[in-house]
Amino acid sequence: MTESRRKNPLVYALYLNAALLAAILIVLISRGNGMPSVIPVAWGQDKPANLNPQPIAGGGGLFLMPAQFSPNTWGCYVMDIDTQTLCAYQFDGPGHTLHLMAARNFKNDRRLSNFNTQPAPNEVADWVKKEQEQLRGNAQNETAPASPETPKSE
Repeated sequence: MTESRRKNPLVYALYLNAALLAAILIVLISRGNGMPSVIPVAWGQDKPANLNPQPIAGGGGLFLMPAQFSPNTWGCYVMDIDTQTLCAYQFDGPGHTLHLMAARNFKNDRRLSNFNTQPAPNEVADWVKKEQEQLRGNAQNETAPASPETPKSE
């Protein structure tokens, strides 16, 4: 009975099928195109994000970011770094239109160092200076040697 099983063509076909499936599994696991072995990060993604990061919102000097101006108002910001301009657009849902809300050149804005900030940076610098002086004063009092007593000569 065992001889007939070994010579049965169905058994050979099943072994061949198992071998082919094992070969396919080995190829899938060991493919070397930079993707994780079995399950990629995203099925439509060519490479993992950490190997070739894409720009967040654009490139070539023009960047686009979604914006929420109020709970029910949406739009986008467009920043052109070549002309140093920022534009805000609001999407009108019922009208299916995009309205320009604001535009600003930020070239001179970047030159400001202290505008509308509380506390002012120089005030913080004074606080740090006072704190350092207090720390130095405490450290000197703790490490100062006691004055040696001189014996009285008679």
